[in-house]
Amino acid sequence: MTNRIEMGQSVAFQMSQSLGDSLLAMIVVNNLARNGHRVVVFGDYMYSLRDWFPDFEIHRTPKDDEAYAAYSDFDVVLHTYPRNVVGNTRDWHRRVLVMDEWPIFRQVKSMVDIHVEICENELGLKDVIRGNGCQAPRHLRMRANPRRVAIHPSATLKGKMWVPRRFVALASQLRSRGFQPEFILAPNEREAWRHVEARGFGMPDFQSLSDVAAYIYESGRFVGNDSGLAHLASNIGTPAVSLMVRNKIAKRWRPDWTESRAVLPFPILPGKIAKDKLWKYFLPVSRVVKAFSELQEAAERG
Repeated sequence: MTNRIEMGQSVAFQMSQSLGDSLLAMIVVNNLARNGHRVVVFGDYMYSLRDWFPDFEIHRTPKDDEAYAAYSDFDVVLHTYPRNVVGNTRDWHRRVLVMDEWPIFRQVKSMVDIHVEICENELGLKDVIRGNGCQAPRHLRMRANPRRVAIHPSATLKGKMWVPRRFVALASQLRSRGFQPEFILAPNEREAWRHVEARGFGMPDFQSLSDVAAYIYESGRFVGNDSGLAHLASNIGTPAVSLMVRNKIAKRWRPDWTESRAVLPFPILPGKIAKDKLWKYFLPVSRVVKAFSELQEAAERG
């Protein structure tokens, strides 16, 4: 077990520049702390969500020339991907670990389960749980608006984005069923989606990622592309419907904390290239509504 972290060793975890990856990596952070290690988190997304992780010390990602001052006192610097290593840290730090370089990280199974297995089988931790230490601020009420559906129609990668007009059609169908769909968009995306306001759908303005988390936490459901916000919704307890490109991606990257659904297009496209390019056209609104209904029925059954 060459990646084992010995009892009492301190760890700096340098997070990914992706929200979903960061939330998943907090499983490792949480379990390292549970097993007696001093862990300090570095990452911009987690810094934005530090109010949701009050038990951890969290800092922004250091710049290249700040890396030595940030990491040199730690026994281990841990990362998810090689691209997360800041500057030339590998040249001077005594122990730099990157989880993506371990075969266990490449398994075709839930990324939540993979991070749990990393804790147990690679890092040698004994007391391991699936939780990542997320706690809602006390002033918030879970699902305070149970009929509100937070819809996230964008994604960092355009290839992961469903057909925009289908999100509007989905919102219309959900509204006809008595739900209150509202669209979550980044500041630079809002202008392109002004038409949804003309149709009577809300498009709330947020000042921070923490505000987005609070809004999703107090919503009844979340629907969106395969993105970090889908993981955030599931992580904070809001059931999510996530639209996925391919089955292998769904097996690894589906939201997997709170009960959620990964929706795939009809399985009729041949090969990875065709699926990646055309999936959005083979995922009808009816398929998403069906998954939403199944999730609603599961919640009502308790």
